[in-house]
Amino acid sequence: RGPLQSWATYWQDPRVKGIEGKGERLGDNHTMKLPPALILAAAASLTAADEYNHKYSAGDKVDLWVNKVGPYANPQEAYEYYILPYCAPETRHHPNEAGSFNALKAHSIGERLGGHALRHSGHDLVYPATATAGGAGVLETCTTDPLTEDQVRLFSTAASDQWFYQMYVDDLPVWGMVGELLPDLDAAKAEHYGSDVSHLEAAVAAHAENGGEFKPYVYTKRTLKVSYNGERIIKVDLTSEPASLTEVRAGVRLKFELDVQWAATDVPFHSRFDRYLDHAFFKHQIHWFSIFNSFMMVLFLMGLVALILLRTLRKD
Repeated sequence: RGPLQSWATYWQDPRVKGIEGKGERLGDNHTMKLPPALILAAAASLTAADEYNHKYSAGDKVDLWVNKVGPYANPQEAYEYYILPYCAPETRHHPNEAGSFNALKAHSIGERLGGHALRHSGHDLVYPATATAGGAGVLETCTTDPLTEDQVRLFSTAASDQWFYQMYVDDLPVWGMVGELLPDLDAAKAEHYGSDVSHLEAAVAAHAENGGEFKPYVYTKRTLKVSYNGERIIKVDLTSEPASLTEVRAGVRLKFELDVQWAATDVPFHSRFDRYLDHAFFKHQIHWFSIFNSFMMVLFLMGLVALILLRTLRKD
């Protein structure tokens, strides 16, 4: 039974009605009246659908949180996402001051211990009634102001050090690269590959051998594919489109796009974290020498303690 029914049953119990206090007996005509606000709050808590109970209905808002950015080679070096001059679309979250864009999330204990700095992305995701047809999702766009020299320097550092960022949808993390350090991309596309920039490794290698100059590029289009099963979000995938790589220069306006696609799946809710448990991103090389060194040190110390004990026992 619901909490309201439990309370009603409790106050109708004869044992509760017959409680005596200060010489007066509560009669049957004395009943407890719950405030309307309390009743509404309890009813809302039973029907709310959000990222805390991980249940959604068609038309519910789904929050996209951005976490941190930092070098791929050193995940311990991390900065807040909006240290880079990213923009956000004109949605209900942004740009009005009452919106939740760039608002810091109320972190749980686990998120605080993990060092998360989750902020709202400003994107407006809506839980679908049906999957998006043909991979055509909802496209949200935004355009930055003309980049300053300092902002170009930030993006250049992110591209040269291979920075990656992290996002969360319904507590499911996804990662993406900020940009790449490449040769003249327009010339390479026109000369060798046309509009296909997914096979530029040969051009980059040849350019590096010839000592050519590299320029910073950032990914301006990302595809967010959310897989759901009924009222549950099961899987989230993020793809940075290589064809959207844009050179970062002072005075240039960058147009960022996020294509949100929804796909149905039959994967159960309890298995949605299985793909993270054995992921290559979390694998670390086993340092066998360190393990052997520690093992030998333990043997040495045990032998030293045993030698001291034996000499002491012999004297006794």
